[in-house]
Amino acid sequence: MVRMTDSVSATPTAWTNPLRDPRDLRLPRIAGPCSIVIFGVTGDLSRKKLLPAIYDLANRGLLPPSFGLTGFARRDWTEDHFRDFVREHVQQHCRTPFRESTWKQLAKGIRFVQGTFDDSAAFARLSDTVAELDRDRGTRGNHAFYMSVPPRAFPVVARQLADCGLARSSEGAWRRVIIEKPFGHDLASAKELDRVVSEVFDPSSVFRIDHYLGKETVQNMLALRFANAMYEPIWNANYVDHVQITMAEDIGVAGRAGYYDGIGAARDIIQNHLLQLLALTAMEEPVSFTASDLTSEKTKILSAVRLPKDLAAHTARGQYAAGWQGSHDVVGYLEEKGIDPASTTETYAAI
Repeated sequence: MVRMTDSVSATPTAWTNPLRDPRDLRLPRIAGPCSIVIFGVTGDLSRKKLLPAIYDLANRGLLPPSFGLTGFARRDWTEDHFRDFVREHVQQHCRTPFRESTWKQLAKGIRFVQGTFDDSAAFARLSDTVAELDRDRGTRGNHAFYMSVPPRAFPVVARQLADCGLARSSEGAWRRVIIEKPFGHDLASAKELDRVVSEVFDPSSVFRIDHYLGKETVQNMLALRFANAMYEPIWNANYVDHVQITMAEDIGVAGRAGYYDGIGAARDIIQNHLLQLLALTAMEEPVSFTASDLTSEKTKILSAVRLPKDLAAHTARGQYAAGWQGSHDVVGYLEEKGIDPASTTETYAAI
């Protein structure tokens, strides 16, 4: 490699690889040394989405060989039990072929910490585990914390991370926290949660995500609208009478009673997933597809939304009852394991 110099001043200039142009989005973006800690690692989201996604990234060569994965949960497991758990659900739900070589490399960095969110001793053990990954796996202080937990647990976990010293990174390293929806139960609680999290983590290190936006169908909405010469000119109120957005599922709460009851379809689906689809369907074409420009156009649409004066006449809530799903006899919501028989949490909502 030759360092280029200016022919006049002979001062060395920064050398850049012309084959690594940042505008070329085909280039793989391989993560540097890092680890992820998943709270609620035994839950539905982790089993079906997070753990398989981590394996798929590793299988595609997008994670460093020394990547660390730490699970935090109440179950009294050894690390071998947890590795078996991860392997089982990776094999069930991964989207790339399961390779033993990839799994063995990933398994070396898997750790498990048993404890509850109010257990300071468990978070001290977590801090020791993270330090061990830095020492033995070379993660260099770069750690992400994924809160796959009920919203009421967000402030508790955030404060525990602060108390055990995990919320702040050393110079040259980073700490990030990923918070799943729903974010609070109303505007006041959302603001309070934002205040608590911002006290613990630097605001630029907090990622409030809606995993629904990662679905191919959702992302294809942008291409269908703005890159299609047939649809783009007529995708407006002059030609479209109305739009109905429906998200229908053929499953029950599927063991998610602890998370779902008390939240319901309106907060779990409408408040985030379907509002995002509304914005993608109705917004104007953004200047670019960067996060800030997309947010600007979404904000315009959501600011223009007008609720009906009589919400009771224009909304509906309900619960699924016992019946048949395909060829299977299924129970109703109130008969699901872990659900209070007097629960008024809705499993169906429309507006």
